[in-house]
Parts: sequence; C-alpha cells; structure tokens
Amino acid sequence: MCTIAATTTDSDGNSDSAASTSHLADASAATPADAGRDLGDRQLCTIHPDWCTQTGDHDDHFGVLHAVTGNDGRELLNAWLIDLSGSQPVIGLGETDTDAAEARVKATELRRFADKLEILADKMDGSISHEQPRDTDSTTCPDGVSFCTGDPIDHEDPREHIHHGPLIAMGAHRPYAGRHRNGIMAFHLSQVNDETPGLEFEAGGGWPTLDLEEVDDLISDMSAHLAKLQAARTQIAGLLSRRTSEAAATPGRVWTYNDMYGTRHTVTCPSWCTTAHTLDTDGKRHPADVYHQLYGAVAYAEYTEGYEDYRSWQLLSAHLAVSPDSPVSPAYRVPHVLVEVAADMYTRPMDPDQLAEFIETVAGQLEELRAMHPRLTTARAEWAARTATTTNAEVA
Repeated sequence: MCTIAATTTDSDGNSDSAASTSHLADASAATPADAGRDLGDRQLCTIHPDWCTQTGDHDDHFGVLHAVTGNDGRELLNAWLIDLSGSQPVIGLGETDTDAAEARVKATELRRFADKLEILADKMDGSISHEQPRDTDSTTCPDGVSFCTGDPIDHEDPREHIHHGPLIAMGAHRPYAGRHRNGIMAFHLSQVNDETPGLEFEAGGGWPTLDLEEVDDLISDMSAHLAKLQAARTQIAGLLSRRTSEAAATPGRVWTYNDMYGTRHTVTCPSWCTTAHTLDTDGKRHPADVYHQLYGAVAYAEYTEGYEDYRSWQLLSAHLAVSPDSPVSPAYRVPHVLVEVAADMYTRPMDPDQLAEFIETVAGQLEELRAMHPRLTTARAEWAARTATTTNAEVA
C-alpha cells in the first residue's frame, strides 16, 4: 500500500497553518451536517456569504470540503477555503495553508499527476494483456502481425486481410464524450495485407460542445493522449525499422577477407547484421575494424550555435553493434547498443540493463518537456493579452 502526500511552501501570510489544521477534523465532520439542514431559519455568514457554509453566530469560516479518497475510503487529499478569526482567507490544502498563486501551481502539478496516473493504468492494462493468455480462436492474428487484435471480421476475406491494433481514444469515461461512446480523436495501428503499417484515425463526425469544466478535462486528457500518440509513432518506427532490417539482413551470411597483415579470416554475420562489409575486403583492414551493425530509425531536430543559424541534426539514433576483435573494451566485443544522442555524440556501449536505465532517463526528460508545453501555451496567451491591452491603450 502506498501513501500520497501533497506539500506546499508556506507564505508569510499563512501563519495560521497549525490553527487551521487543528480545526480540520471538527470542521470536516460538522460541515456536511450543517449543509444538510434547512437553512431558511438560520442566519447565513455575513463575512463570506459567497462561500462560507457556517450559519448562525460563528468566528471561524469554512467552505465546502473537496476531497479525494482512496479505494479503502481513507482521504488522500482535501482542499477548502478557510478564514479563522483575525486572519485572511486561505486555501486549506491537506495539512497546509496555501495562497491563490500556490494553489494554481499545485493544481497544475495535480493535473500532471492525474495524467501520469492514467499512463500507469494504460501500462498496467498493457502488461496484463501481455501476461494473460489470449483466445487463439478470436484474438490472435492468423498472419502473425504483432500488433493486430485478430478481429475475425478483418480476416474473413481470403483476398485481403486488414490488421488493426487496439483503438485508443480520449474521454471514453468522460461525460463530454456524449454519443461518442468509444471516445474522441480515436486512432489505431492499421495495415492491409503486407503493406507498410500506418496510423488510422477514426473521425466519427463532429465533436460534442464542451462547457468550461469539460474543456479542462479535455486538456488534461490530451496530455495523456499525446503520450499514447507518441508511443504509437515509436511503435510504427520500430515496425518499419524491423521490416527494413529484415530485408537487409541475411541470416548466417558467411564471407572472407584478408587483413592488413595478409591473414585470411572467415566471418559469419549475426542474424541481425545489415552491414554490407564491402570496404572490409580491400585488404587494408585490421580485425578490430570489422564490426556488425543494425541501425534503428532516425529522427532529426534543429539546433543552432549562432543567432538564427539553424541546422538539422540526428537525435537519439540507436544502433545494435558488436566488434568481436575490439581492443578498446570487452563491452564492444559482445552485442551492445550505442545511442547517438546528437550528431557524432555517442553513449557508452550499453547492455540491456543500461539501455533500460537510459530509456527511463530520456522518458523522464520527455515528461519535463510535456510539462513545459502548457506553460508555454499559458505564457503566449498572457503575452498576447498584454500586447493587445498595450495596443488598445496606445490607440485610445
């Protein structure tokens, strides 16, 4: 069992934190009862009539308690407005007092947490689907396509087999999806017979009209959906890379060459090797210079070392390799992966565990980039509003 705790930084105006915490248990118990009474003959709060739920003569003010509980019924996190006698209103968040600015920061963090929680659920679903045996009569692709769900309808025509991966959509569990019971912006991997696989979107007509709260839900869902879309993109790249590699590789390929000392060597390529080895037969090679490689998919990103001088460089390009006679390190003499982080900048040769650690590091940094995206969107909106205000003032 794990415990989730929320923390905030106390500001100078939050000196009543301990006092508000001491009132938390009593007020949380009293507020629901008061809310259920007939308030017609009781005096509403005259200090904070817009949010205080206390009635009659009272010194301490408490708003509606918002809480999230775990599956065991215990409270994980709560938030409400509080104003103790002689203090300014604050937001009670868990066991801390929080001002408006801090609350907005925490709200952003919690939305990110919710997105990550959904991603964990997706990973768990994927893990369970891989661990549980599937019904070979209905859910296994008869053609052996790895991502295909094996829908019998897609395979009933002997002349054309359609392969579809699981449908991924936003909002299937949200009210805003309306009549779109499978969710909106749905996509899945698709392939016809042995053609190149791609990503197929299920448009399904127009989207429903959303209110403000539903727009917030959609923004939160979009973050998690983008992660799934990027994962699908990676999956397609892997499929294409595998097809290219399988076409280029010749399992058990045997060839010979004379090295720079005139010694003759017989070489058997690994099944995954796609290196042509044409330059290795010119009689000028040292055995340490003969290696086997398989290149992964290539991605590019722009960079600049000077103002407005942008160039496109390879980014995070990986390749599987082995150099059987390498004098540098034993790590090169067994199959390993090198990642070209940027052009001509490589990682050390990595074994499976080291590669897994590297992947987690990159994934963590991607989460940071995703977190920066809504900040940029907000900053641009604020900047546009400020520019518009300045322009209007100048015109006036």
